[in-house]
Amino acid sequence: MAEEPNPNHQEIIKLEGTAQDESKLTQIGRVDAENFHLNAQQVQFLVQLERSTKVESPGVLKAGNPGKSLAYWQGRKTEYAQIQQWLTDNNTFLIGIEGIGGTGKSTLATKIYDEIADFPKRFWADVSNGASFSDLAREVLTKFGFQVPEQEAQLVEALVNCLRSGQFLLIIDNLESLLQPDRQWGSLFYGDFFKAWMEFGGNSKVLFTTRERPELPQILNWLPLKGLQVDEGVALLTALGIRGDLAEFVELVDGHPLLLKLVAGLLLDRYSQDPDLSRLADLGLGNLRQLLTDPKVIGQHRLENVGIVLVLDASFAKLSELQKALLQNISVYRGAVDSAAAVAVLPGNSEPEIEGELRNIVKRSLLVEQLNGKRRFEFQPVVLEYVRYKAGDQSEAHQRAIDYYSSNLKQEPWQTKDDIREYLQIFYHWFQLENYDSAFGILIACNDFLSLRGCYTDIVYLCRQLIEGWEKTAERENRNYLFSLNFLGNAYQFLGVYKQAIKYLQHSLEIARNIGDSYVEAVSLGFLGVTYNFLGQYQQAIEFYWQSIKIAREIGDRNVQGTSLNNLAVVYEFLGQYQQAIDIHQQSIKIARELSDRNGEGNFLNNLGRVYNCLGEYQRAIEYHQQSLDIQREIGNRNGETNSLGGLGSAYNYLGQYQQAIECHQQSLDIQREIGNRNGEANSLDSLGNAYNSLGQYQQAVGFYQQSLDIAREIGYRYGEGNSLRNLGNAYRALGEYQRAIEFYQQSLEIQREIHDRNGEGISLGYLGIAYNCLEQYQQAVEFHQQSLEIAREIRDRKGEGVCLGGLALAYNCLEYYQLAIEFCQQWLDIAREISDRNGEANAWYSLGQVLKNINRESDALGAYRNARELYQKMGHDANVQDCNDRIERLSQPQTPVVLRRGFWAWLRRLWRWVRSWFWL
Repeated sequence: MAEEPNPNHQEIIKLEGTAQDESKLTQIGRVDAENFHLNAQQVQFLVQLERSTKVESPGVLKAGNPGKSLAYWQGRKTEYAQIQQWLTDNNTFLIGIEGIGGTGKSTLATKIYDEIADFPKRFWADVSNGASFSDLAREVLTKFGFQVPEQEAQLVEALVNCLRSGQFLLIIDNLESLLQPDRQWGSLFYGDFFKAWMEFGGNSKVLFTTRERPELPQILNWLPLKGLQVDEGVALLTALGIRGDLAEFVELVDGHPLLLKLVAGLLLDRYSQDPDLSRLADLGLGNLRQLLTDPKVIGQHRLENVGIVLVLDASFAKLSELQKALLQNISVYRGAVDSAAAVAVLPGNSEPEIEGELRNIVKRSLLVEQLNGKRRFEFQPVVLEYVRYKAGDQSEAHQRAIDYYSSNLKQEPWQTKDDIREYLQIFYHWFQLENYDSAFGILIACNDFLSLRGCYTDIVYLCRQLIEGWEKTAERENRNYLFSLNFLGNAYQFLGVYKQAIKYLQHSLEIARNIGDSYVEAVSLGFLGVTYNFLGQYQQAIEFYWQSIKIAREIGDRNVQGTSLNNLAVVYEFLGQYQQAIDIHQQSIKIARELSDRNGEGNFLNNLGRVYNCLGEYQRAIEYHQQSLDIQREIGNRNGETNSLGGLGSAYNYLGQYQQAIECHQQSLDIQREIGNRNGEANSLDSLGNAYNSLGQYQQAVGFYQQSLDIAREIGYRYGEGNSLRNLGNAYRALGEYQRAIEFYQQSLEIQREIHDRNGEGISLGYLGIAYNCLEQYQQAVEFHQQSLEIAREIRDRKGEGVCLGGLALAYNCLEYYQLAIEFCQQWLDIAREISDRNGEANAWYSLGQVLKNINRESDALGAYRNARELYQKMGHDANVQDCNDRIERLSQPQTPVVLRRGFWAWLRRLWRWVRSWFWL
């Protein structure tokens, strides 16, 4: 930067250069050049101070008590009274305190927190380190005694319901840390929470402080916080022991509290016997008045910020070299630090010496000492920005911070997110060093743990940080960058944000193709297949899997090939193409064994067992599930163990061995809870519900389905939420509560349409058809079954197509369109034989027997029931076998003459229809 010559001392001085945000610095003052002390560096920091703050990477929530001293509290009577009034107003739900750094927003909020008596339960959350909404919501729910969702998407609903249920006070400090430069949210779910809270509200109040106004509903109450009144500022300086023309000085700096404290700290440190404001000239602040009254200076920048920069410069200049080094080095940390952490970044000094220096700096108002727990020190945000700016290159300090946290890492197994606190801090420091590969290594170390606990928003934050960092460099061809795109896509997939998932996975695929990285191309294609599988768009999923397999074969990567083959087989299973699924699963198992991949072998065997479950070959299914279980236990894969137990439970359930099924599902559930796999926990609860539903214990089934539904909603598992709602519908249908069943089916249908799950949509439509059939609203039943059939044919789900044809057969049988019913049963039978679906074939014969019996073709009906019985016997369906035996026995007994039977039943049906129509009229 250069200063233009000014021989007349009255010309406009121009300081030109580029600030850190690439904005131009120009024309900031018209003053006598010989007295001009606002240098280029000061101007550059002013620009940085006045720009929007950036979003921090995932950090640690600072919660509990504010820990801020009110020892020198002065004034704010008007502001305090205004907030107190809002807190008692039934129509006020959200209060924002806005002001520039150092105006005392947090102090005012602390005063409210400590003294307002109407809220027996209150919570303080400082999000200055970029804390995720998930961490905030979980902490609040725990403090207020509510059930804590372990994962993301439904935490918004949980927190809103919690706040609506009582009279709580929630204070969120430093909200600007969560905002992007355009004032949009850089952190998922905060915006959703504020919107929902403003919509529903309650007796609780939410208050936040911020330097920047976020995009929020306009109906909240804003308190723009200015400086202290003159008399209040005078009282503060007097309490601090400062003398001189106090009123004039307070008026000069607009009563800015931090500025007043910094000036007082500077005077007290240098002139403890005579801390008079007239001494400011001796401290290099002789031009303070001149700059703070010059319209050109103040026209470009806020008066308070100009004063802060000048006083901070003067204060910093008077520190010892050790104190300067100490402040600059500890500024690399996020949040409060203790003396041990300070020594780690400034070696060669004793811990007692460093702690003493930290306490001396507190007296200068450059640090704040926490009042609760272990003695810790933290920066006021404006001072932190200044010190970091002043420090310049902090690479060495960041590296020492990494070494410090690395020496304090908690070893696995981890139980809570707090156990990986040091890892997240190390990620932050590697990121600040722009060493994105090392930061990615931390992501890899934590990814499985965060995924199992459903902390997908944390994964989103970490991946987005890395992606944004790499995109500022020329390293977009870096493989770790591409994997970060894939990780981000997967996280969005589990959050049900499929559009975003596809966007990032497709981006990774395009780059991989452009640079010729076939391995990443194959991996990205496989992940896209998984996403489209979740969407129920099976043909697209199949295409992506086959492309992945082809590339993996070309480059000889057997691992990717085996994984994609396994996933492809799963799609064929969903489509009812069981023989293809079996053949492909066998290929993936062979590859896993060749690679000695015991984990893959165990997973693939379990999936193969599931296919045999679908085929009705339950004993064979049990063999594969048991082999899988043995492998998972051998290698200690607890998550794989739960999946194998779930497969075994399903097989035993189909066999009617319900107690064994319940034992397997209960063991699976216990492990899921032990390892913190919330997604798996929801699935195990659903499976337990299915077992109790099969036992006829419908209320217990409802209890398990409801628990599963709650978890699915908590973690944003939309696919699972739709399944749980559908299962609840099945339970209530079994209880004869058909209208309630329909409500659950409709909710399930809405979700499946929302997430574009075509398979789930078709199944829910089919169950709606069954429910309306139970209500004897046969025409509506036919319409729903027909819609379900169209979807099954569209996605080429042969098994689903057969089931839909069976539903239509049932409805037309009730409508007495017997020939149509027979045709649909025959089509179902043909499909079941085609895909080797033994269970479907048995059910088709059974349904055909019912229709044939209704039209008095007893001989044909007997044949159909006998065929069904034979198949049920092979599958071990004892209850169904007994049902067939009962029907065969009744049909084999001497019959009433056909004409009489036909006439009687026809008359009875006509009578019932007449009574029903008369009743509804």
